[in-house]
Amino acid sequence: MESYSGYRWVVLGLAWLLFGTLFLFWYDMGTLAPVLMETYGIDQTTYSLAFTLPWLIAGLLSFPAGMFADRVGVRTAATIGGVIAALGTFVRAYPGVETLLLSQAILGVGLGIVFVNLPKLINAWFPPHQVGLATGIYLTSMMIFLSTGMVIAPYFPSWEYANTLGGGVIFIATLIFAAFVKNAPPGVEIPKAPVIEGAKAALSNRAIWGAALGTFLAMSGMVPWQALFATAAYVELGIPIAVGGAIVSLITNPGWVGSFVFPALSAKTGKVRLYIIVLSILFSALMLAAWFSGDVNAMWVLVGLAGFVAAGVIPHWMAVPAYLPFVDSRMKPEYIGGATGVLNTFLCLGGFLSTPFIIAPIAASSGFTTAFTVAAIFFAAQGIFAVLIPEPPK
Repeated sequence: MESYSGYRWVVLGLAWLLFGTLFLFWYDMGTLAPVLMETYGIDQTTYSLAFTLPWLIAGLLSFPAGMFADRVGVRTAATIGGVIAALGTFVRAYPGVETLLLSQAILGVGLGIVFVNLPKLINAWFPPHQVGLATGIYLTSMMIFLSTGMVIAPYFPSWEYANTLGGGVIFIATLIFAAFVKNAPPGVEIPKAPVIEGAKAALSNRAIWGAALGTFLAMSGMVPWQALFATAAYVELGIPIAVGGAIVSLITNPGWVGSFVFPALSAKTGKVRLYIIVLSILFSALMLAAWFSGDVNAMWVLVGLAGFVAAGVIPHWMAVPAYLPFVDSRMKPEYIGGATGVLNTFLCLGGFLSTPFIIAPIAASSGFTTAFTVAAIFFAAQGIFAVLIPEPPK
């Protein structure tokens, strides 16, 4: 391990790059919604289904993908996932709504394989006292690349060009990852955790249920804003698509700061549950205030603040499986992988289900204001489940 002490940052950087590129050319759909609905001849609900479909596929693959990596190794599994994601992005360049749905499903397969396995590299390469920092850095890739995709989307010459370029970028990032990343330092093995046994133990634990339902509501309340805000701002407020996309990208753009600041503060004060409750309500209040203001300048400020506070919520939920063995004797350390798989599944399902089946239909029948109000209620409601989780050890 000592000889690779510096190389762990290279491994982290390449994992960061690969994970981030999967979101860069996926979330550009959030900004281009009006254009894509016209291009494909689809309504808001079908667009929302296509936009969120990768979350569903990734959620369903949480456990199979983890077991696949146990057989072939994390590096090989993540490389295969990256190639599949690149293929899905290339396919999206071809016309037809069926092709759009197929391409998003393929992307979801790649996302599912990459999403659950790259954190295993962090656990193998980093000492325990740096795992939290490394995980925080790793998760910033999703926030930064996702936001960047929403900002740059209107400036591509065409939808076909964007997806062809996107597939190439993901493929190159995957090749670099495969060439320079190793599963673990010499003499260190990634343990093959009893995933199914861990999942069974997790599903009988109220803290894991609390964290799982919390992440489900967090994604159920956040993704609709990302998917529909640019369209709503254009249709109802006359805000140009490029501006609306840039504004809503602030939900995640300042998030890399919040994902460090709030977990550090809660760890220092020992008030994780309080932070989850307050930040959840604050995000919803800020987003609704931004929408009701109807003012572009106010939106820049309010959405930026909302993104900063929102980023402090999910890291708290995702940390529960890691510290639970220290405060609950029923949850063994070897069950962490299975418990994390449960959380990943609920997180992805929350990202998929609410927008096409609840929020988009409400927007179509009752308007965007009602739809965004429901989304805000979803996000704020996750705080209810904070009472089910214990505070971490000091």
